[in-house]
Amino acid sequence: MEFKMDFDPERLEKLKILRENGFEPYGGKYEIDKQSIDIKKNFKELENSNVKVAGRVIGKRDHGKLKFLDLADITGNIQIYIRSGNLDKKSSELVGYLDIGDIIGVKGKVVKTQTGEISVEAIEITLLSKSLLPLPSKWYGLEDTEKRYRKRYLDFIINTDSREKIIKGSAIIAAIRNTLEKKGFIEVTVPLLNPIPGGANAKPFITHYNALDRDFYLKIASELYLKRLLVGGFEKIFDISKDMRNEGIDTKHNPEFIMLELYQAYGDITDMMSLTEELIKTSAKAVNGTYIAQYAGNSIDLSKFSRKTMEEAVKDELGESNEKKLIEKAKSIEKKTSTYGEALNILFEEYVEKKLIQPTFITDYPIEISPLAKTVKGDDRFTYRFELFIGGMEITNAFSELNDPLEQIKRFEEEARRKERGIDETQEFDRDFIEAMGYGMPPAGGVGIGLERVQMILTDSKSIKDVIAFPQLRTLDEE
Repeated sequence: MEFKMDFDPERLEKLKILRENGFEPYGGKYEIDKQSIDIKKNFKELENSNVKVAGRVIGKRDHGKLKFLDLADITGNIQIYIRSGNLDKKSSELVGYLDIGDIIGVKGKVVKTQTGEISVEAIEITLLSKSLLPLPSKWYGLEDTEKRYRKRYLDFIINTDSREKIIKGSAIIAAIRNTLEKKGFIEVTVPLLNPIPGGANAKPFITHYNALDRDFYLKIASELYLKRLLVGGFEKIFDISKDMRNEGIDTKHNPEFIMLELYQAYGDITDMMSLTEELIKTSAKAVNGTYIAQYAGNSIDLSKFSRKTMEEAVKDELGESNEKKLIEKAKSIEKKTSTYGEALNILFEEYVEKKLIQPTFITDYPIEISPLAKTVKGDDRFTYRFELFIGGMEITNAFSELNDPLEQIKRFEEEARRKERGIDETQEFDRDFIEAMGYGMPPAGGVGIGLERVQMILTDSKSIKDVIAFPQLRTLDEE
């Protein structure tokens, strides 16, 4: 089978000539000793000294005996200053065959041009990768953002803001991991293939394991495995990994996403609130140097977190406290609604959630939608559970974890009854997990944080796709 690509004919011809003249167009290792940001920050110390840089040519200007290249690396851009006669013979010959998009290495002297621009005056140029396709000249102006996501590598080459979001996203995860490790948390990994979907109310992806001739489910949450570790004697544990949920794609949802889940033995949701606040603040300070985040046109103060129960939030928003009327209002949105707790959740999601712009902990979630959380003392309709909302999005979910195996069995049984009523997103009965609880699970606080949503807030990204290097996309014929 023959594969063909529509590479640029002129560039292919240059490639041919270069090879005929003894050049290797796709070079190997190149020793870099400085990046563009180093040169610009430390110009006074580096002026007139030799450096070696590498990157992609993103601009060319020819002024006869003087030529200029704009070289881009991960830290920014630096101008390459080429004076006729300063280059060795082979480099001089190479310059005429360079195109925008080529990746090169440059050895040269750090100088400042007559216009005052910090540059590297080249004495040697090495071709590291010949580009056979021209870069889009107006990539910034494309209105079809789907094209940017499909050609993500081009987006990153041209759009430094897109690249910066990914870099900041990595820094956020590093800051969170570092904070947890300093507090004595141990990072663990859990299976991605699960015999039973559990740990969250979500639709799983199903796959078939040929060697065992049985279906498995891609992980929707790490919770039940991490709780088994609590039973096993681990006291502070966390997992940062992908969860996969067979649900919709929109600006806030991707079917695979990075979730932080952590558990602290002998803790509760008050500990989880304090820890969540610290993790969010630490992340903000690490990547932006401030607790103030600009997101979707709002100035969000990440140093101030408020609290309100779900029931209070719904009643305050709707100006209605009669339970029967609230249930009827919820039924107009979702016919399967039958309990007050289900009604509160539906009304909260419909009328309240999107208005929670400043950091707000919503507490006391209904027991119907919280099968793994302890009930509130004095009112078993509600649980010790909270979710944190910022910018109108759910960011975290946390419990005082249920550790009574008999009560857990009752909750699973109620989940099964809800499933019979047509509510698909329910917890499966996990017999092994119940058996583990039977040996004794310590009281604990647990929290899950959607890390891409934190990244959205801290990078002012309108879509979750902006903070994912390669987001899932609909096929072209679906758009």
